[in-house]
Amino acid sequence: MRVAVPARALRLVATALGVLLVLSGCMIPVPTVAPLTLIDPVDEVQQVPLGDAQRATVRLRLLSRELVVRAGDGAALLSGRFRYNVAEWAPKIKQDTDGETLKVSIDQGLGSQIPLGKHDEYVNVWDIRLAPTIPLDLDVDMGGGTANLDLTGLALDKLSVTSGSTDLFVAFGLPNPQPLGSLTLTAGTGTVVATGLGNANFDTLSVLGGTGKVDLEFSGSFHRSALADIKAGAGSVTVRVPASLGVRVTVTGILPVGTVEMVGFSEAGEDVYVNAAYGDAPLTLTVKLATGIGAISLISQ
Repeated sequence: MRVAVPARALRLVATALGVLLVLSGCMIPVPTVAPLTLIDPVDEVQQVPLGDAQRATVRLRLLSRELVVRAGDGAALLSGRFRYNVAEWAPKIKQDTDGETLKVSIDQGLGSQIPLGKHDEYVNVWDIRLAPTIPLDLDVDMGGGTANLDLTGLALDKLSVTSGSTDLFVAFGLPNPQPLGSLTLTAGTGTVVATGLGNANFDTLSVLGGTGKVDLEFSGSFHRSALADIKAGAGSVTVRVPASLGVRVTVTGILPVGTVEMVGFSEAGEDVYVNAAYGDAPLTLTVKLATGIGAISLISQ
C-alpha cells in the first residue's frame, strides 16, 4: 500500500537539508594533492593483550578503503591484520589503562593523506577481531570505502559509528548479552544497512543519514521496549520489523513528492503508522522518522 504524504513546513525540510550539508562537509575526508608513497605490500598482525582488564574502550579511525570488525577467540582484547601499500597509512596503535578499563585506539596515520580520485592501486584493509568476553565501548570513525561490522558474539554496552562516503554494513547475529545503552549510526553519502537490530539489546537507536540509502532490519530478541530516532536528508529509508513486535512510527519532514510505502502497517492518524501487533504485543518499538526528500518504506512481516 502506498500513501502520499502532505507537505510539511519548509523549515523542516531546510533543517534536514542543513544536516545533509554538515555531514557532507565534515565527515568526508578532504583529498590532498600531496603525493603518497607507494611501498611493497605490507601484511602484518598486531595484538593488544587482554591482561586483567574487566572492560575496554576501542576506537578505530580509518579514513579510506576497507574495514572488517568481528568477534575473536578471546585470547587478546584486539587482534588486527593490516594490509596496506602506502607508507603514510601505517596504522598507529595506542593503549592506556584507566583502573579496570583498557583503552585502545588505532589511527590510519596521516589523516590528511587521502588521494584524489579512485586510485585502485592503493590498498588499505583492516581486519579487526575483538574479545567477546568483556564489555566493550566501540567507536568507529571512517571516511570512505566499505565497513563490515559483524558484531555477533560481542558484549557491547556502547556503539558509535560515524562514516562519510562509506558503505556501512552492521549485523547482530546473536543477542548482545550486555545492555546497549546507546547505539548511534551516522552517515554522509554512503549506504547504511543494519540487520538483527533486535539482538543489539539497545535502549535508544539514533541514525543520522545523508544522501545514501538507510535500511534497518529489527529482527532478533528484544528484551524490552525501545526507541529508534531516524533522521535522513535525501536518501530513502526502509524500516523492517517482525510482525510479533508492536511498532509505532511517526513521520515528519517529507516533501509532497515523497511517499510512505507500507507492508503490514496501517495509518493510525496524521503521519502515524502502526503494525497489527501494536497495542497487543508486550514490547513496543517506537520509531521517530524525519526525512528531507527521500521515500520511506515500512515493512512488518
